[in-house]
Amino acid sequence: MIEYRLLLAHEVIVFLDSIKAADRKRLIKRFLEITSYPARYADYEERDAVGRRLDVHVHAGYAIVYWEDFADRHLKVLDVRPADH
Repeated sequence: MIEYRLLLAHEVIVFLDSIKAADRKRLIKRFLEITSYPARYADYEERDAVGRRLDVHVHAGYAIVYWEDFADRHLKVLDVRPADH
Protein backbone atom coordinates (compact mmCIF):
# COMPACT_ATOMS: atom_id res chain seq x y z
CA MET A 1 0.00 0.00 0.00
CA ILE A 2 1.24 3.48 -0.90
CA GLU A 3 0.96 6.19 1.73
CA TYR A 4 0.59 9.66 0.25
CA ARG A 5 1.98 12.86 1.69
CA LEU A 6 -0.83 15.28 2.55
CA LEU A 7 -0.62 18.77 1.03
CA LEU A 8 -3.28 21.44 1.61
CA ALA A 9 -3.96 24.46 -0.57
CA HIS A 10 -3.76 27.79 1.25
CA GLU A 11 -7.50 28.32 0.66
CA VAL A 12 -8.20 25.06 2.49
CA ILE A 13 -6.15 26.20 5.49
CA VAL A 14 -8.05 29.49 5.57
CA PHE A 15 -11.37 27.62 5.34
CA LEU A 16 -10.40 25.20 8.14
CA ASP A 17 -9.49 28.16 10.33
CA SER A 18 -12.99 29.59 9.82
CA ILE A 19 -15.02 26.56 10.99
CA LYS A 20 -15.71 25.02 14.40
CA ALA A 21 -12.85 23.10 16.01
CA ALA A 22 -14.83 19.84 16.03
CA ASP A 23 -15.49 20.09 12.28
CA ARG A 24 -11.87 21.00 11.62
CA LYS A 25 -10.63 17.94 13.55
CA ARG A 26 -13.12 15.69 11.77
CA LEU A 27 -11.99 16.96 8.35
CA ILE A 28 -8.27 16.69 9.10
CA LYS A 29 -8.79 13.14 10.32
CA ARG A 30 -10.56 12.31 7.06
CA PHE A 31 -7.79 13.96 4.98
CA LEU A 32 -5.31 11.63 6.68
CA GLU A 33 -7.56 8.62 6.09
CA ILE A 34 -7.79 9.49 2.40
CA THR A 35 -3.97 9.43 2.11
CA SER A 36 -4.00 5.68 2.71
CA TYR A 37 -6.20 4.88 -0.31
CA PRO A 38 -7.51 7.93 -2.23
CA ALA A 39 -9.60 6.02 -4.78
CA ARG A 40 -11.68 4.42 -2.02
CA TYR A 41 -13.04 7.81 -0.95
CA ALA A 42 -13.94 9.34 -4.32
CA ASP A 43 -17.70 9.86 -4.42
CA TYR A 44 -17.63 11.67 -7.75
CA GLU A 45 -15.24 13.61 -9.94
CA GLU A 46 -14.86 17.12 -11.29
CA ARG A 47 -12.44 18.60 -13.82
CA ASP A 48 -10.18 21.56 -13.18
CA ALA A 49 -9.48 24.38 -15.66
CA VAL A 50 -6.94 22.27 -17.58
CA GLY A 51 -9.12 19.15 -17.64
CA ARG A 52 -7.34 17.26 -14.86
CA ARG A 53 -9.55 14.84 -12.96
CA LEU A 54 -10.22 15.87 -9.36
CA ASP A 55 -11.89 13.51 -6.91
CA VAL A 56 -14.57 14.76 -4.55
CA HIS A 57 -15.47 13.08 -1.27
CA VAL A 58 -18.45 14.15 0.82
CA HIS A 59 -17.92 13.84 4.55
CA ALA A 60 -19.70 15.38 7.56
CA GLY A 61 -21.51 17.94 5.39
CA TYR A 62 -18.41 19.05 3.45
CA ALA A 63 -17.16 18.32 -0.06
CA ILE A 64 -13.43 17.61 -0.08
CA VAL A 65 -11.84 18.17 -3.50
CA TYR A 66 -8.50 16.46 -3.95
CA TRP A 67 -6.02 15.34 -6.54
CA GLU A 68 -4.06 12.12 -6.22
CA ASP A 69 -0.63 13.00 -7.61
CA PHE A 70 0.58 9.46 -8.11
CA ALA A 71 3.97 10.43 -9.58
CA ASP A 72 4.94 12.53 -6.54
CA ARG A 73 2.97 10.45 -3.99
CA HIS A 74 1.06 13.52 -2.86
CA LEU A 75 -2.58 13.87 -1.93
CA LYS A 76 -3.36 17.48 -2.71
CA VAL A 77 -6.49 18.83 -1.05
CA LEU A 78 -7.46 21.75 -3.27
CA ASP A 79 -10.83 22.81 -1.88
CA VAL A 80 -13.24 22.15 0.96
CA ARG A 81 -16.75 23.58 0.85
CA PRO A 82 -20.18 22.90 2.28
CA ALA A 83 -21.55 19.85 0.46
CA ASP A 84 -24.78 21.55 -0.55
CA HIS A 85 -22.99 23.95 -2.96
